[in-house]
Amino acid sequence: MLKTEVRKYYRNIRKQFSKQDVERLSKEISDQLQFLDLSLDQTFHIFLPIEKNNEINTYPIIEWLFSQNKTVILPLVVGDDMINCKVEKVFETQLNSLHIPEPIVYKEIESTAIDVIFLPMFVADKKGNRVGYGGGYYDKFLSRCRPDAKKIGLTYFRPIDSIDDVYFGDFPIDFCVTPGGIESFT
Repeated sequence: MLKTEVRKYYRNIRKQFSKQDVERLSKEISDQLQFLDLSLDQTFHIFLPIEKNNEINTYPIIEWLFSQNKTVILPLVVGDDMINCKVEKVFETQLNSLHIPEPIVYKEIESTAIDVIFLPMFVADKKGNRVGYGGGYYDKFLSRCRPDAKKIGLTYFRPIDSIDDVYFGDFPIDFCVTPGGIESFT
């Protein structure tokens, strides 16, 4: 399938989820993360959900990271790119023009300081190629990260067989976490 077809298909499925579905599936994804050994990693980049789009609720994951004394980094869109915002355990957000919640108070850090990146996505294929939302923000961001940073996609959906229009600027993920389990591509 082509990325545009994949986005349309999975966006339509996700639109049909109730708020209860989103919360239940998000909890199942959060619970699956406990099966990944992230104990040696300290700095975690994680997205905040766009609730109206039924995105995965990542707030419980953020709370869990703080409970493990991890450093939490949130993205903030600047133009056609993102910066990395270190936040404290209690933080406030505001919606940007794309309706993405972003931190108000933060300390900017370099992408090379990040150990683990939780990526928003619709789905991955069986080789770890992900279909994101099509803006290219994460591909730009990932190009600045360390090659050894763990890339973990969070999605409601199991991997599909293949994505036909992968290009050289795409970064495959190392793991895909779904409500049903974890797929490793390393």
